[in-house]
Amino acid sequence: MRRSLVLAPALLLAALALADGMPDEPAQPPQPSPPPTSPGSWPMPDAQPVTYAVLVVSRERLDTGTACDIDVYVQDQKVSRLQPEGEIALNLPPGETSLRLQTANSGLCRGGMEPLRGQSVMLHAGEVRKFRIANSESGLYLMPVPGGS
Repeated sequence: MRRSLVLAPALLLAALALADGMPDEPAQPPQPSPPPTSPGSWPMPDAQPVTYAVLVVSRERLDTGTACDIDVYVQDQKVSRLQPEGEIALNLPPGETSLRLQTANSGLCRGGMEPLRGQSVMLHAGEVRKFRIANSESGLYLMPVPGGS
């Protein structure tokens, strides 16, 4: 008898809800829980392979024999003008790269024709190569920096 008294109010409430025309709410599917992370950690992106090499060219010494600015050409295109004590870092595709240096023809540095001596450098993906500008009898050139590879 006691069981029927306990069930009666629950049945009465259910009957009233149906009589009022309350729509049944569809059941929400359970949401997946986020993956556990340690406190304070950042998600790690997928590591992408390095597809370029870095070429660093500097005028950190006075080996150039000129106070004039120097233009740097890569694959016969001017990419930068270096002032004394200047430095640039270029991201370049791997492979053989043609480099050339020329004294800038501006201001007091206007001069006659000078020989344009080109160099070739083989670059590998992920490599950092360092050069400094030097001067010889045949003109400006890039000298590898020891320990710079």
